[in-house]
Amino acid sequence: DFYNFLLDSGMDPVSMAATEAVRATPRKRYLRYLDSLTTSPDENGDLGLLMEGAIRKKLGIIPNDVNWGGQSDLVDELLNKGVNVTIYNGQLDVICSTKGTEAWVKKLKWDGLKTFLNTDRTPLYCGDDLITKGFTKSYRNLHFYWILEAGHFVPVDQPCIALEMVGNITRSSVSTNEDEYEK
Repeated sequence: DFYNFLLDSGMDPVSMAATEAVRATPRKRYLRYLDSLTTSPDENGDLGLLMEGAIRKKLGIIPNDVNWGGQSDLVDELLNKGVNVTIYNGQLDVICSTKGTEAWVKKLKWDGLKTFLNTDRTPLYCGDDLITKGFTKSYRNLHFYWILEAGHFVPVDQPCIALEMVGNITRSSVSTNEDEYEK
């Protein structure tokens, strides 16, 4: 799983039993990951300018009618219309970093954001196992899942938690008002 830096390339976490020597390497990578949490990205950089300028020119394949960030307000609109929005992130994802996703969430333009950010995270467990597999935070129609020890392919790295998360997303409340059934 290339997208989870705890795993060496070619390892199959579902079918291959890891040896002690292999287990030592992911621990070192995990420690490097923890060290990276103490650094902070350059907040002054403008990604839009970079993508519309140097990157567009270098690639030479982006159509003129395609603009970086053209869809950036979509999540804000959905939240403000009351649509349920779920965001999840594998803690060890090298493609979509958790820190980056959290920074993006903090910039949402939604009237419930302040309360969401001040809401405590709830630990996630799998079955009777008391080992924390992730965290979730919800307020109104925004839900965020932090999946521990998972890379970009959360269902491969943490199948039990991924299944629980999908179940929570697809579960809907059932009305007990009989009048609604007659409509």
